[in-house]
Amino acid sequence: MSRPIRPADALRRAIDEPGSALAGLRTHRLRIFIRLADSLGARPRRLLARSFLIGSRLVRGGATRSPAQLTIHVLGVDGMVSRDAAIALAERSGRDAAASRPTSIRAARLCLELGDPAAADRVLDELRGAGPDRRESLLRAETDWQLGRYRQAADRAADLLRERPTDRDARRVRDWALTELTVLEPGWRPRLERAAVPLTPTPGRVLHLLTNSVPYRQAGYTVRTQSVGRSQQAVGLDPQMATRAGFPRSAGVRGAPASDVVDGLTYWRLEPDLELGTGPVDVAVRTAEAARSLVERLRPAVLQPTSNHLNALVALALRDRYRIPVVYEVRGFLEETWRSRLGEEVAESDRYRATREAETAAMREADAIVTLSETMREDILARGGVQAERIVVVPNAVDVARFEPGPRDAALASRLGLGDEPVIGYISSFTAYEGIRYLIEATAELRRRGRRVRCLLVGDGEERLTLEAAARSADLPDGSVIFTGRVAHDRILDYYRLIDVFVVPRTNDRVSQLVTPLKPYEAMATERALVVSGVAALREIVIDGETGRTFTPEDPMSLADVLEPLLDDPAERGRLGAAARRWVAANRTWDQNGQRYLALFRDLGVA
Repeated sequence: MSRPIRPADALRRAIDEPGSALAGLRTHRLRIFIRLADSLGARPRRLLARSFLIGSRLVRGGATRSPAQLTIHVLGVDGMVSRDAAIALAERSGRDAAASRPTSIRAARLCLELGDPAAADRVLDELRGAGPDRRESLLRAETDWQLGRYRQAADRAADLLRERPTDRDARRVRDWALTELTVLEPGWRPRLERAAVPLTPTPGRVLHLLTNSVPYRQAGYTVRTQSVGRSQQAVGLDPQMATRAGFPRSAGVRGAPASDVVDGLTYWRLEPDLELGTGPVDVAVRTAEAARSLVERLRPAVLQPTSNHLNALVALALRDRYRIPVVYEVRGFLEETWRSRLGEEVAESDRYRATREAETAAMREADAIVTLSETMREDILARGGVQAERIVVVPNAVDVARFEPGPRDAALASRLGLGDEPVIGYISSFTAYEGIRYLIEATAELRRRGRRVRCLLVGDGEERLTLEAAARSADLPDGSVIFTGRVAHDRILDYYRLIDVFVVPRTNDRVSQLVTPLKPYEAMATERALVVSGVAALREIVIDGETGRTFTPEDPMSLADVLEPLLDDPAERGRLGAAARRWVAANRTWDQNGQRYLALFRDLGVA
């Protein structure tokens, strides 16, 4: 289970965060403060923000703000109103025709550190006055990196290095951008220097190559991994799980053991304490070297890397050396997830285009592909170069014996303040493409119609602060929208049983159209009435009016219209829930998935 972020962890990760080109920069003071503030509880964070707003009123003078005044005011708005409002204020102030150049540069920095590099880019595009100094040049390079413009980021940093050869910050941006480009080059894969030893594979032994896992990370990815492993064990296969070099240190855990056993599955840690901030080339090489020793020890018959392509590249390098077939499990299209966060303008970036090409190349080279849905299968086929018979759909699924319907936990409901009103809700990671804000807006609309309803939101993530602000600004009675924070997966059943109508409000983004989440299946197994956004991936699992209901994506009025009659009709909710459980038991269980894997591995001659 993931730990709550503590201030000390937030400080350490802000200074030197894996995957961040900004790690080690002298200009990261704002990021440190923002991460520390985010790690505080809601009350101390708001008190801090209120003091900032008071301070900004005391020190402000004239028609425009100085950089320091703008910083204080934006950070106050971030804590008291919302992150979106803070970013909008910073961008508006930076693009103000009357703003000084230093104020606009600070505004761009604020946008970047608050998580919106596109807003920072717009501010920088409108800078007026004298040409760039070192601070501005570095900020432009950082912004390019965050927007996936790796070549441009490297070139800007290189220009700065020509003027200032000892500039460590510019060197770090340049080197990181170049290493990102390297792993995306066609045909690149980690080199294995030492000669291979002869292997006699162990039939049925599967070596999974993973990014992260339980018990140090709890997410849909890690829950599926555990379920996949258990389903393979149940049909007589021997799954062995290995995580990428640098995990679990990247999750804030130092000194992890060389292996963990979780519910009967062994997880091998490949260089768990690799230095934070290690670039992707070195991560891939170190992962491959450590995995090679594990391959020689375990003698697997098949390698099963999971998304993203970096894991697939390690597996392909091992296949080149040991002639072990590779089954690439494509669980998502991470370039689409990234684009959904930053907007359509990044579709032409190095990161988006080259990542899509690298993923496609890995799919073409694999001996077989596993993916989650027919929608994803069709997308893979549309890329070309992959034969249909090489793709096997192994969908997300559920253990119906564990996720059984049952009574509400009255003590838990009381502790959360749910009362006796109907509960609509969602359990998920809080990301923008989940569309949770539309569920909050639909709750407000139902309240305006005089409906008695509570909205229960279980989980955490990058959008939580924004969603809490949306709930505060929706003019809802206190307690109408309840945020529980992250809940361990072994306790989640009690939270499903609190929800009368389970809503999956995903947006119309391409990632939502393609990828089917795990949580709807668990909700169906617990006989929750299911209401989903009408995107393609979700229409695969819901027959409208039979196993659930659908609404128009990104339309809170449509969602409210679908929800309203269900609030008054427990019998209809029960009918939909019972039908959903029957469907999921017949079509989406891990027992069935184990048989799918076994059939695939027998076709490959490895089981």
